[in-house]
Amino acid sequence: MLHTPHRSFNSDSMLMNETTTSSNPYLFTDSERNQLFFGRQGAFSWIMTQTASDLSAEQLLILHGPPKIGKTAVLKQLESGHLNPPLIGIYLDMAQIDLDSLSALYWAIANAGFQALARLNIELETLSHTDFIADPSKALQNQLLLPVEKFLRERRPFNQTIARRLIFLFDNSHLLLEQIEAAVLPPDSLNNLHAHLTTEQTAHCLFAFTDTPEMNTPEQPALQNSLFYLLPPLDEDETVALVRQPVPFTLVQDVAQYIYQITDGHPHKTHQLCHALYEHQHQYSLSQITVADVATVHKFTASNGDRLLPSYDLQGTRSVKQAFHLAHRRDFWQSRSFYLLIAAFLLLGASIVLISSIGNSPVSQQIAGLLGATTPTPTAVPPATATVVVEAAVPIEPTATETPLPTATPTQTPTATPSPTPTATPTQTATATPDQYPPIIVRDQDGMTMVLIPADTFTMGASDNDFSAGQDERPQHQVRLSQYYIDKYEVNVEQYAAFLNRLGSYERACDRVDCAWPNELAGYTSYLLRQDLGDGTVQYFPKTGFANYPINHVSWYGAKVYCESVGARLPTEAEWEYAARGTDGRIYPWGNIQPEPGGDLAIFQSGSYEELQPVDALPDGASYFAVFGMAGSMWEWTADWYKETWYEESNISNPTGPETGFARVIRGGAWPFNNQADRIRATNRSSLTPDFISSAVGFRCVYTP
Repeated sequence: MLHTPHRSFNSDSMLMNETTTSSNPYLFTDSERNQLFFGRQGAFSWIMTQTASDLSAEQLLILHGPPKIGKTAVLKQLESGHLNPPLIGIYLDMAQIDLDSLSALYWAIANAGFQALARLNIELETLSHTDFIADPSKALQNQLLLPVEKFLRERRPFNQTIARRLIFLFDNSHLLLEQIEAAVLPPDSLNNLHAHLTTEQTAHCLFAFTDTPEMNTPEQPALQNSLFYLLPPLDEDETVALVRQPVPFTLVQDVAQYIYQITDGHPHKTHQLCHALYEHQHQYSLSQITVADVATVHKFTASNGDRLLPSYDLQGTRSVKQAFHLAHRRDFWQSRSFYLLIAAFLLLGASIVLISSIGNSPVSQQIAGLLGATTPTPTAVPPATATVVVEAAVPIEPTATETPLPTATPTQTPTATPSPTPTATPTQTATATPDQYPPIIVRDQDGMTMVLIPADTFTMGASDNDFSAGQDERPQHQVRLSQYYIDKYEVNVEQYAAFLNRLGSYERACDRVDCAWPNELAGYTSYLLRQDLGDGTVQYFPKTGFANYPINHVSWYGAKVYCESVGARLPTEAEWEYAARGTDGRIYPWGNIQPEPGGDLAIFQSGSYEELQPVDALPDGASYFAVFGMAGSMWEWTADWYKETWYEESNISNPTGPETGFARVIRGGAWPFNNQADRIRATNRSSLTPDFISSAVGFRCVYTP
């Protein structure tokens, strides 16, 4: 279940002001039309308790909370009869009432009551506006409250033991306080209004106030001795119900719980996100909404102040494992470390010149070798057991059998001449050229076959004729890459199980983040099993028959640490795309033929996880360089941070992506049925937060010789 591609989304259209699908149930911009309502039983219980006929009605009932928390929705539910019997709700929005005088206010209240009761077939005599001008409170009593009390007492159904009562529901009540503070209305207007409308047996009032940084409702002097109810966000069950029940398409429990993690149960934010998801589903005819769809849509609906996306938790009840705080990171170029680094380089340069003048000394040779070496990642150099075993050069064929030769490593100088390099300059170090490296090698740490990708310049990104491409795939540009080796297959379950056995645990074991999730945590979509041996240790192993299937439910950190443990690293985004499509600009790894679901080219748009195949399956779908599984099967983590406009500013030589970011790039598409052919194109880009764990994300490694 993973990400939608970054299509040509428009942030304004995602708010759906004028382009809303007519059937969209999430009409979050109009609470009167929105019929979706879930939960709030705590609020209703409090209202029922405080309006009981045996309690005093002297204290004001105050419903308060932050903006858009759902106060209006609660009032509208009461108006629509949620607590009828016994309470008949009469809704009044102070923002829609003339508050310049008490007569105007009381007249508006009487008219709202008259219309609400008429909808319940309670007919009253026509109201007299003149009486309200002369004596508002008396007119309200005589023309509304007393007739209603008599009607409800005389017309009570025989099976109803408690008489129905009115409850006046005042929204945006802070506007009334503002008029009082501005001396437009008398100082005691609020308390008098409550006294005029409230009796234990007949009527009650409920005032809704919005809390702001400038106004904390319970601290208002005019509201002293009131009863307060702080309306909280929706709880998880209420949010999940709001997310799942109104829609006709599939949205599984885990995805709904992920939405809850994003919105913290805030009703308006939940409505807004679900509204955009509904439009997204309608636009792309998706039969299921996934976590990736949520992440993509949230990106375009979130305001600048919204918090970052949480990690996806398949269990729903577990907390977010890690958040990223990059906004306040000090610029490296302005730090003292930058100047210290410059000084260090100057000293190193002076040392090299001095040592070079001595001649062909061993020390000179060592320094030259150090400067000429390439370090793919900033991590420690792997131990000797992490070297790469080289096999004899053979043609790269999908069905070739690789037999490692244990005597050679790619870091050795291929020449047989033992004499040292004549100078200490970096350009004269023993750097191998592409024809000096075998086309296929095998890592001795995990037995992974790696394919040599020669240095070259290739065209990165989608062409203008690729109408399936998103804006983040353009502009198409030339990129120069040095040679490197890439895993011929995705890392499989057996290999990753062995890695976890070396670590001893998956929990927070990869840079303090879970490396991956075994079957007991991830469910049936994981073939990685965990067994407690009873002596304080655990063992990880693949499910029988699935050792050679791709590992999944692995975080970016879990992929990164694995690659480093075998002397490799994650590929950059450019390295991944070059290995997938080569230099001829093909759309898919195998060429330009669009694949069919269930065919022999790629595993995508699958109806079931059981359609997944081993990592060495489907040789006809191999890439330009005979690399398997680069379209479909699993999305694959890359080393780069994601930035939508990165192609407009990236380097043309060995680009490594933005320096910082929120999400890491994933490539290749995956098996789930919402991954259609356009998602498995070689240029398609998507992204996920590094601690994201899903059934549709795996990885492969690269190695720089």
